[in-house]
Amino acid sequence: MNGGDFHRRLSETGNRICPLKMTTLTQFCKEPHNGLTVSTEQKVSVNSERESIQIGKSVFYTLLPNVRYWFPIRATHQRAQKVYDQLVALNDNSIEPYLPLLRHIEYSNEDFKNPTQYAEDKPLDSGLLFMRSTVGDFKSLLKYPTQFPGLTPYYNHFYTNEFGKNEFLVVPDAQMNSFKIIVESGNQNIIVDQAEMPSFIAGDRVVVIGGPFAGVEGVVMKYKHQKRVFVELQGVGRYATAYVPGGWIRRI
Repeated sequence: MNGGDFHRRLSETGNRICPLKMTTLTQFCKEPHNGLTVSTEQKVSVNSERESIQIGKSVFYTLLPNVRYWFPIRATHQRAQKVYDQLVALNDNSIEPYLPLLRHIEYSNEDFKNPTQYAEDKPLDSGLLFMRSTVGDFKSLLKYPTQFPGLTPYYNHFYTNEFGKNEFLVVPDAQMNSFKIIVESGNQNIIVDQAEMPSFIAGDRVVVIGGPFAGVEGVVMKYKHQKRVFVELQGVGRYATAYVPGGWIRRI
């Protein structure tokens, strides 16, 4: 199913919404940043979003119209699973929904002396899901509250677009890949509960090169005397691997 079919499918109960064309900033010097067009009035470092804010430069970006980004979404009333199922039912190749699931070990109550152990996948956060699409398709989705009620996009509060507005928050592909490796590992000792997240202390940036977390890129630090790799989805949350031996970590 192509992008046009996606819009027609969404408009079955309403008027068709045409995606907004985004204008790139050709009048300024451009620098790539996580798949975005980042423009600055003066050439500044964009290695860190916070760094740009601290040095006081005017920094903004625009989402390119034909690029597919990962957009985090909040679904009200803990409806992430339901919204995900609705997006899958669209059967549209122009969008890729993702619902992070965690593996939980449960025990049956049929025989309390010898309970049967089984695994069950449950949403990481009952209100959080992601969608990979173009900005036009993403805006079209948000314009249809009848089919998808209560969807709230995340906004990037570190950058503004050329109109001085906060753009939708996007998660870079590399961060999203690391996040997916962590939550899909099935390991019971990963850290995903934000209340349990320790104070974040910047350490070496590393990549895991072995074991179940191979491919994760993030910051290494010790938590309860164990070496772990922390991945931050800016504006969404921080997530950490379970213990990773030093031999499986390589500094970037």
